[in-house]
Amino acid sequence: FSIVLMPLSAFINYEYFQERYGSFESQYNAYQQEEVRSWNMRAYRAPELLSTVARGTEAYMPLYFRLSSDEDPIQPGNIEAQDFSTLSTFGTFDFLFLVQIVFSLLAVLLAFDMVAGEKERGTLKAVLANRVPRDTVLLGKLIGGFLMLWLVFVIGFLLMALVLLVEDARFGQAAYLNRLLLMFGLSSLFLAAFYSVGLMVSACCHSTRTAIVALLVVWVVLQLVIPKTGEMVAAVAVSAPSQESVRIDKAKAAEELEDEMRSQSGTIFTRTTGWTSMNGPDGRSAFEMLSSGEPDAERFREEYQAMSADYQQQIRDRLRQVDQAYEQAKARQQQVSRSIALLSPAAALTFLVTDLAGTGDASYATYREAVGDHYQIIDKELLSRSRARRYSVQVGGSSFSSSFPSDDEDAPEASDMPVFQAEAPSVGAVIGEHAWAIGTLLVYLIVPFLVAYVAFLRYDVR
Repeated sequence: FSIVLMPLSAFINYEYFQERYGSFESQYNAYQQEEVRSWNMRAYRAPELLSTVARGTEAYMPLYFRLSSDEDPIQPGNIEAQDFSTLSTFGTFDFLFLVQIVFSLLAVLLAFDMVAGEKERGTLKAVLANRVPRDTVLLGKLIGGFLMLWLVFVIGFLLMALVLLVEDARFGQAAYLNRLLLMFGLSSLFLAAFYSVGLMVSACCHSTRTAIVALLVVWVVLQLVIPKTGEMVAAVAVSAPSQESVRIDKAKAAEELEDEMRSQSGTIFTRTTGWTSMNGPDGRSAFEMLSSGEPDAERFREEYQAMSADYQQQIRDRLRQVDQAYEQAKARQQQVSRSIALLSPAAALTFLVTDLAGTGDASYATYREAVGDHYQIIDKELLSRSRARRYSVQVGGSSFSSSFPSDDEDAPEASDMPVFQAEAPSVGAVIGEHAWAIGTLLVYLIVPFLVAYVAFLRYDVR
């Protein structure tokens, strides 16, 4: 498993990374070559190099967010997910999958007969007939048995690291190397925790048959049942609207306020120009008159822009309320889900490794927050000016939309805007965010050993 699967997973997932990065690069270069981008501002995020080790949610993250002056200004762009099939439900073949599923199972299979097997064969009586303390015997079984697994795991990890370095020299840089070593350390702690669980069950059983059945049940519960149960319980206990329903609510709220604004625009148009239809008494159209710069057109422009700014603020406030209600509900749901999932060391390792790789929930949240901060700059410097020039008039049963002539000679261009940059959470931020996850791994290492120790002390050799 170590010599074949770990290097193979690195090779396969690096090819996947290159494919996704190639798609990102082609789209980003095409976007940079557009002459006019003010209507199509985008915040691109390059795929993470460490997705080669742990894909996480990488396939579901958008390559960019579209920034516009529309009512719903920040929307995810295309998602470069592969064509998924039912085979995708078996998990992603990467380093995290191998540690979480394959090596954890090997750990419990190596530990199941460490004590129970010796009880069944009667060799434990001979061992305990010597003057070696029982705690020393048990600790030796924990350390010796785990080292047998860990040394093979080290060989596999080094081969995987070698493949990664051959594929891309950037893996040797300190920023990536430190994260890889931290992933290795946390994975080692995870395997030690599962080995400790296996030793506990073995110490509490008197036959290898009972021990192996009990351990397989425990493994399934810790690996599969608890993480999925957390997600299901959270979905039932804490209701949260779907993204589609949120989109519909936002569109409905914006449409209602826009209808009011168009109706109000007709009143302003009639009052400032004296026209009661889209065609004036001199035969000109409303568009021609509003583009002329004459006093009536200027009066309409001043009043309309003041009214429009007020309504645009109302729209943004209403949409922000819908978004905040959705985000709060999702945050409560995720908190319940995470609290239950953290009862499993598998979920704890997943949270830690994916965020270290830049492909976890915290990484996406950081990206989304950076997009919001970038939008504030773009909106202030560029989009708000474009939005202020637009108008829509409804009068005399007819309506039309256009833009006022621009009188801002120093108006910035899209090319003048700062380039968006998204960074993965720092190592310190990941550790701080997932301190409870590290605590979960330590609990599963220490508590099962203490239980095994008590059971071993109480074992009667007669």
